Amino acid sequence: MNAAYLHITLVHLPIVLIPTAAVLLAIGLWRKNTSLTNTALSICVAATLFAIPAFLLGEGAEEVIEHLPGVSEDLIEEHEEIADIAFWLTVAGGLGSILSIGLRLAGSALYKTAVKGVLFILVMASGALTYAAYEGGKIRHPEAHSTTSASSEAHEDND
Repeated sequence: MNAAYLHITLVHLPIVLIPTAAVLLAIGLWRKNTSLTNTALSICVAATLFAIPAFLLGEGAEEVIEHLPGVSEDLIEEHEEIADIAFWLTVAGGLGSILSIGLRLAGSALYKTAVKGVLFILVMASGALTYAAYEGGKIRHPEAHSTTSASSEAHEDND
């Protein structure tokens, strides 16, 4: 295992968990379900804990692949730029979740406002994480970003 393997493995968790937390949080708010809201906040904290090592391993992953044939430094830079934004939004969501849990335990009237703020951050983080994953996939998975399909190319060859 190297930094690239660990980075790719860990980064999938926040990409799935943050949008999941956002959906559960929205449902929890809509239904006024504290248990569901707390579950969503806890998922967000867990996602943040996975995001930290994934982010820190990014530079090591770059060092592993940057000199491989077909790897573009421009694609790596594009991925890094959006990944930075996605990471800090994820961290903000995690910290906001911890704050919200604390406010709930303290019985503060600010709890619902804080949770709504976390939901807003999670929606933005979901978009940024999705885009970061898309840009990261371009680095080593060109087949996922092709504009033509293999079947249409085969059809054109037969004409």
